Amino acid sequence: MNHPHTSHDEERTCEWYDDGCLLGKHGGSPTVTDCSECGEYKGLSRGLGDTVTKALQKIRIDRFFETKKSEGKESGCGCGKRRAALNKKFPPKGTT
Repeated sequence: MNHPHTSHDEERTCEWYDDGCLLGKHGGSPTVTDCSECGEYKGLSRGLGDTVTKALQKIRIDRFFETKKSEGKESGCGCGKRRAALNKKFPPKGTT
């Protein structure tokens, strides 16, 4: 199956994707960009951005930012875009 979460050389599939976003994000039909910036991505690391995100989740820093957003104090931290940029610039070894 080929979808936005699969690279041509190696399977990197999100657990939330099965012919559409199971979380219902973006109307269930996310673009490649939507998927690369998704904060709910679960799957093999797509690069340094995913690795950093997993580390921040382990030490629970991500919960601080989620709380700020839900309180309306922040319209968005841009974490997804930074994550995608790091993944693109520093992909896993052997995938470039």
